[in-house]
Amino acid sequence: MEELDQLIRLGRYEEARSRILAGEEGDADGLAVLLELRDWLRLKEYGRAQKLLEQDGDLIAGYLDVAQARVAIEAFDQEDEGRITAYLEDPHLGAEAWAALGLVQIRSGRREEARQAFEAALKADPRHYRVRTNLANLTLEAGQTDEAIRMYEEVLKLNPDYALAHHNLGAAYRKKGLIDKSVYHIKRGQRLQMQPAARPPRSTGTGPSAPLPLPERRPFLGSLGNRWWLWLLAIVVVYWLLSRQP
Repeated sequence: MEELDQLIRLGRYEEARSRILAGEEGDADGLAVLLELRDWLRLKEYGRAQKLLEQDGDLIAGYLDVAQARVAIEAFDQEDEGRITAYLEDPHLGAEAWAALGLVQIRSGRREEARQAFEAALKADPRHYRVRTNLANLTLEAGQTDEAIRMYEEVLKLNPDYALAHHNLGAAYRKKGLIDKSVYHIKRGQRLQMQPAARPPRSTGTGPSAPLPLPERRPFLGSLGNRWWLWLLAIVVVYWLLSRQP
């Protein structure tokens, strides 16, 4: 049986999470940071991803080169095709690299290449709902409205609060003449777009392939990384000094 740390290093997060939840000892904090990083990348919240690496990068330094990860995310954000391709095989960043490459290819009119890039992204991260939405968009553009609707609905099973999927599903329903459904999803998408971006709940999804929950890291300790003991020591010292005063 492979070691838990090796599973995490290979990007096999769901398998590692299942084993930790089953009671096996493992790096739950490091895995939680990587899962959060993946969530922000799926949302294309690159600023949030960079902030996470800045705050808690020390917890995952054993699994990926944090400085290089920040360079990679910068390349994704700038849609720099030449730099993006360097990360396509990375076990932690590869799915987002393919997603970013697909967007670059769409903007240059290479739709078939973009489709292939999005499909490669899903091989690396089957639950990447933004990639699934992009594939549904290409399907809708191709005139396959019923199939696009099915694909958008699958996206919303993965993340019911993904605004873009609601909006585009509404547009697809409008093409079908289903105005009530169209209005509902477009309005739902507009309301969600007005809210701050949030990670989807860990319990999202059903069925045997649904991700298992992992207890969230406590914000106070998580923001301090592995330096929390310094704060604890400082508190103890202050308490001791105050208790000695007459």
